[in-house]
Amino acid sequence: MSIDPQNPRTVLCVHGVQTGDDDDQQQHALIRTLMESRAGDMPLDFQTEMFRYEDINDDAYGLLKRLFGLITQTPAAGRLAQQALDLIGDVVIAYRETGAAADIRDTLRETLMEIYDAGNPCYLLAHSLGTIYAFDVVNDLMREPGFFDRHSRATWPVQGLITLGSPLGLAMFQSARRDRVSDLGEGDNWFRWVNYWDRTDPVVSGDIFGGQQEGFSIVEHYLSDSPQQGWVIRDHAVDTGKTWLLAHTAYWEDPMVGDGLVEMVAN
Repeated sequence: MSIDPQNPRTVLCVHGVQTGDDDDQQQHALIRTLMESRAGDMPLDFQTEMFRYEDINDDAYGLLKRLFGLITQTPAAGRLAQQALDLIGDVVIAYRETGAAADIRDTLRETLMEIYDAGNPCYLLAHSLGTIYAFDVVNDLMREPGFFDRHSRATWPVQGLITLGSPLGLAMFQSARRDRVSDLGEGDNWFRWVNYWDRTDPVVSGDIFGGQQEGFSIVEHYLSDSPQQGWVIRDHAVDTGKTWLLAHTAYWEDPMVGDGLVEMVAN
């Protein structure tokens, strides 16, 4: 199979740490609105889709959440406790490489291959902990024969990766993935990875108090000196106008993110 560059582009959005369930994840609608507003009169044939995995996370921690609800004395406190456990559970699943994490990666790969088999160029946009799964799946696909020929972008199931508020620069995730960046070999085409981050985003900095991140190199340290790696990796700091956790969720509507998306998808 190969993609048809004349087909509509697909921007597949992957959410991060969330409460609620799959039905609550509608960030792809925000991205479509953002891209349409930034594209203006530019003719750009694209669609946005959502990859949802919150139900997989919830199933993994369902029993523990129910116990939390039973032992919490008031309904309001029970809801708060379950929301906190929901968020913490998502992090634990990604960090500890649980069976649920493997299920999420497998399902994401299947979704990407469905888009590829339909012949549509796909751009993967991931937020927060969703960037961990997106990074892993892209690199796994690069290691499979028949994909990511540097002489033919038509063989690429993913045309580019965009990450928002990613923890991939933190030691807890970086140490396990530094050597996982796949070399594409020789060729003329380069795989693009663009990472957007806000200085006060605690998920990026690892500072729970929202202290400002100073350096611009969040994911660029994954780039090697070898041209055979075949990656172009760029960090872009954005000012969302928000602070702390509000900054972490503001990327979906940020104009700079929209401009970068339009530029990547159009080219």
